[in-house]
Amino acid sequence: MRANSTHSHADRGLDPYFSSPAAIYSLIGLEPDMPQLIHEPACGDGALAAPLVLDAGKDVIASDIKNYGYPGTIVQDYLTAPAVAGVQGIVTNPPYKHTKKFVSKACAEAPYVAMLLPLSFLEGVNRKPWFEANRPARVWVSSRRLPMMHRYGWTGPKAPSNKCHAWFVWEIGDESAQIRWYDWKLFSQK
Repeated sequence: MRANSTHSHADRGLDPYFSSPAAIYSLIGLEPDMPQLIHEPACGDGALAAPLVLDAGKDVIASDIKNYGYPGTIVQDYLTAPAVAGVQGIVTNPPYKHTKKFVSKACAEAPYVAMLLPLSFLEGVNRKPWFEANRPARVWVSSRRLPMMHRYGWTGPKAPSNKCHAWFVWEIGDESAQIRWYDWKLFSQK
């Protein structure tokens, strides 16, 4: 098994990796008090947005830099788009190479932010000062590896994930940086 991806940034293009449904069902169970009006700014095929609407009863504004087929997707670049008025929360699996920019912008736009990120996002000497200025309220570590998130259009063999993921949650006024663990199979719907 390869430990790291071998495809280049040029091959990746916009780098879309759509989330496993297990991830969002876990967040819905772990964070039952999520706000009602949520923006999903990297909605892809709707893997996060659809369960938030259908299973959690949330109002979701879905956008992405490209339309990958989720109905009602607003095509826009989140990093340059204006904030969506009235949004109470931002929930997404951002393109990893833009994670810090997504988190910084989201935390400036909404009082609740949840991002699905590789656990390795916690690492890095250069990220330490950023984390000190942007402390999450909670980091929900998936003790069991989430089902693999394959790149959009991938037709090769499906493999288990080689990365541990976590839900990083920021809330205005809460910088407690609690680390908690969960097993996604306890929340799995599919």
